[in-house]
Amino acid sequence: MKMPYRNAWIYCLAIIAMTVLAFWPGYFSRLGTAKIAWHVHAITATAWLLLLAAQSWSIDRGQRARHRSLGLAIFILVPLFLVGAAGVEHSMAIATASGQDPFYNLWVSPLGIYDLIGAAAFLLFGVMALKERRNVGRHAAWLLATPLLLIGPALGRVYNAHLPGLIINGPQDFPLFRWSVHLGGLTAIMIALWLWSRHRRNGQPWLVVAALIMLQSLLFETIGFTRIWSAAYIAFGDISAPVHATGAGMIAAAALWWGWRAIPARPASPAASAA
Repeated sequence: MKMPYRNAWIYCLAIIAMTVLAFWPGYFSRLGTAKIAWHVHAITATAWLLLLAAQSWSIDRGQRARHRSLGLAIFILVPLFLVGAAGVEHSMAIATASGQDPFYNLWVSPLGIYDLIGAAAFLLFGVMALKERRNVGRHAAWLLATPLLLIGPALGRVYNAHLPGLIINGPQDFPLFRWSVHLGGLTAIMIALWLWSRHRRNGQPWLVVAALIMLQSLLFETIGFTRIWSAAYIAFGDISAPVHATGAGMIAAAALWWGWRAIPARPASPAASAA
């Protein structure tokens, strides 16, 4: 059987490199002062991309046993990724409540709902990859759709650092951040639609990720700026971080278990039954 998305591991590694470039000013250049939630988020996101790269590399070389063994790491990395995402959301909510950061005062409430949709989509794709693991095309597409959720935010930072007209040099340029968010999302949508055009038979995951990224931008511009959402988001920060982290991890674990059990186990072979 010819495997789809050959050499996808190269692109996963390229996304890691792009992410380091994107978040160098705000995170990687100041690791010593960054909050632990950001470390957890960075480590788990990087580990996830490395897992995807390893999975792609192993299946490209016909190492099915290794591919299956490595794949079980999804039950560890997805819950940990959600734990890290919840920690980042919590720290941003606290910063919003303090009112001391001009960037957060402008953008953290809409970013909060943007990231919430992204985290939920990440979990959904992991669950669907397990549920459809016997359909090679869809299984691969669900997994490879997850980096597109990371590409938008990362490219947004790259655009703010290097794209003329969107470069942020100080607080006076913070309003430009809105357009980099949408341009980064649009780039990810275009990639998703291009992949769908090349893999239409089992390419529904690419349409789903494109729709969810559009939803992120829509909610960023609408609900994200409402007083009700802002108040709810600030209240989110009043609950302890361990409670959020535990809840996120438990929800992720339960959802993944459902995805795994959604299809019956393969029947034992006659030879195995006779033994």
